[in-house]
Amino acid sequence: MEQTIDKRAEMMGTAKVPGAIVKLAVPAIVSMVVMAIYNMADTYFVSMSPEGYFGTAAVSVYMPIMLLTQALSILFAAGGAAYLSRLLGAQEKAKAGRTATTTIILSFLSGILVAVAGGIFAEPILLALGASGDTIDLALDYALVLLIASPVQLTNMAFNNLLRAEGSAVQSMVGMVIGAVLNMILDPVFIFTFNMGVMGAAVATAISQAVSFAILSSNYWRKKTVAKFRLKGFRFEREIVSYIVRVGSSTFLTQLLAAIGFAVINVCAKPYGDAAIAAFGIVNRIQFLGFALMFGFSQGYQPVAGYNFGAHKFERLKTAMKFGIAVALCIGALVTLACYTLAPQLMGLFTTDAYVMEIGVPALRWFTAGFTITAFTLIMLMTHQAFGKAGGALILSISRQGVCLIPTVLVLANVLGLFGIMLSPLVADIISGMIAAILAVRIFRFIRTTKEEYVLGILDPGAEQ
Repeated sequence: MEQTIDKRAEMMGTAKVPGAIVKLAVPAIVSMVVMAIYNMADTYFVSMSPEGYFGTAAVSVYMPIMLLTQALSILFAAGGAAYLSRLLGAQEKAKAGRTATTTIILSFLSGILVAVAGGIFAEPILLALGASGDTIDLALDYALVLLIASPVQLTNMAFNNLLRAEGSAVQSMVGMVIGAVLNMILDPVFIFTFNMGVMGAAVATAISQAVSFAILSSNYWRKKTVAKFRLKGFRFEREIVSYIVRVGSSTFLTQLLAAIGFAVINVCAKPYGDAAIAAFGIVNRIQFLGFALMFGFSQGYQPVAGYNFGAHKFERLKTAMKFGIAVALCIGALVTLACYTLAPQLMGLFTTDAYVMEIGVPALRWFTAGFTITAFTLIMLMTHQAFGKAGGALILSISRQGVCLIPTVLVLANVLGLFGIMLSPLVADIISGMIAAILAVRIFRFIRTTKEEYVLGILDPGAEQ
């Protein structure tokens, strides 16, 4: 068993690079797409409930809170996974195990914090995020159930990232897929059969997340992982926690600013009514499906890049980066084309309201117009994370969602109204793409310099890169 597990990790440093990336990326893509469908399922079934677009608006109002919760979970999950892949590449298995344990515990404790704080302040937060008198009760019904499930949700994110980081992408995928399928089965049962409406969608999601938790955690208590989870004698180590937070902070900020950005969009759309909030909510759910494809592929790329960097296999690393960039750009272009062509059909899956369609169809096209640039920026973000280059990863994280998107939405919404909201993501993508191009030049120069130092024997193998 131990040899099988070791080979699974070593595959990242020995198999053909494109094959290794694809082998890890396919389950990661499936997991991310499943997560997107997970989120879309609630919107789809709620839109068919008696609440109509008021229910859709209520679910949309909760989305910034959902993104904020995911941001907190990925702070530890992404940082822990990046460190784990580097440690495995350097053959430091004991430290990798302590890193996995730390990541899981931090995620669970953060989930408890979210559940308590969210439960206390749910109503004022939802009102500030755009809930109206017609949607606040529905939004509360939906939010409170999902907030209670936060410890499970956050820990699932840790399990998924850690399993992929050690080459166990299939195990990660299985837990996510089963949970998502169960969610889609339970949604209509609780919404329609039990007549629970919006709250029923939340209950179905919470149960599904609990099932995923049971499946994913079983990989650890059955000792089927490279990095072992051990509570006995556990203590937080400053070095491990610091690295996790430092590297994970970039992805955390990406998600955090995405939550703020979506909240700003809701607030700017509120003067146009609940139908406008519902339209942008649907658009964001659909575009997240396209983003999931790119993010899933990048999650397959990151462990291979991190492992080979940690093992100082620079030619393999160069191949991984070229392959990763090329495939990511293709995925981004295909998503843009699909959303432009099929925008009416995709929106029609979630609403029959004419005003929601009138806003949603062009919004979907504009929101996804810059996805090729987004794909490149995302690969550069993952590359910086894989190398432990927290500064560059941080810049890339805040550029699109924060420095670019939020001010752009506020300015263009004020000048161009609804069209300004639609145009903002493309403008943000263009600016952040320029920043990513500059950092790409620097990261290739860093690889070349590190390789020269290693060949000359002046690189300290134990030093932080």
